[in-house]
Amino acid sequence: MSATEGGSVAVVGLGLMGGSLARALSDMPVGPAVLGYDVLPERSAAALRAGALDEVAADPRTIVERAHVVVYATPLPVTLDLMTRHRSRWRDDALVMDVTSLQAPVMNRAGALGIMDRWIGAHPMVGGEGSGFEAARADLFADGHVWLIGADETAADLARRAEAFWRRLGARVTWTDADSHDQRMVLASHLPQIVANLLAARLAEEGLAPSELGPGGRDMTRLAASSPEMWAPLIEVTRDRLGALLRRLARDQEKLANALDADDLAAIRTLMARTRAWREDAEWS
Repeated sequence: MSATEGGSVAVVGLGLMGGSLARALSDMPVGPAVLGYDVLPERSAAALRAGALDEVAADPRTIVERAHVVVYATPLPVTLDLMTRHRSRWRDDALVMDVTSLQAPVMNRAGALGIMDRWIGAHPMVGGEGSGFEAARADLFADGHVWLIGADETAADLARRAEAFWRRLGARVTWTDADSHDQRMVLASHLPQIVANLLAARLAEEGLAPSELGPGGRDMTRLAASSPEMWAPLIEVTRDRLGALLRRLARDQEKLANALDADDLAAIRTLMARTRAWREDAEWS
């Protein structure tokens, strides 16, 4: 049975990521039954009213034990806890995934629990400015990039099912290992997040209102509106690597400030030419 044709998918957590997944699955012409749970009952009710769910559960155990595919779209600490509490409840043939942005803690827990034969780590590199189900949209994963991690070497069928699941949602899939993924995410996600927070804080200290920003300023500070509750446990895991990168960036900023003090505009032009070439050379496919 295809991961998205027939059968059922249980989505645990109906915020931006889980809510968008539920919407995308329910919009398929021939799709699965979509079962949902959120710790906030109003989110579950909103998803049901929107037609994103076929069934709402008051207890996630009642849907994860029946679903052919289970997706945990919950914060990292919650995902780790649910892995332990639900490990004996999944169907024997279930494909079980998470969508957390750090995968080493998840895959380490999967290995410790002996569930590598059914667990796939998945990190969709997608998002939005809002949070909660009200920000969810069915096309969130379309043409997005999803990192897949794991699959016991004896579980080739599980890997194929996971890849087919995300491809049917319109996503591009890349397999990697958990440590390589997390090292890359500190650079690609965590550092930009903190830099956006620092920039927004400085602008606020200087008395600038968000409404005064131009398009570039709005783009640069969009991430400053991200949820502290979501980010705190992720940054805790990567704090050493992130701290080292912030110190390197601080040294780069000091060099640039010194160049400005010395009226060395050539250094500014060189920097801008180098970063422009980096952006224009990028592979966006």
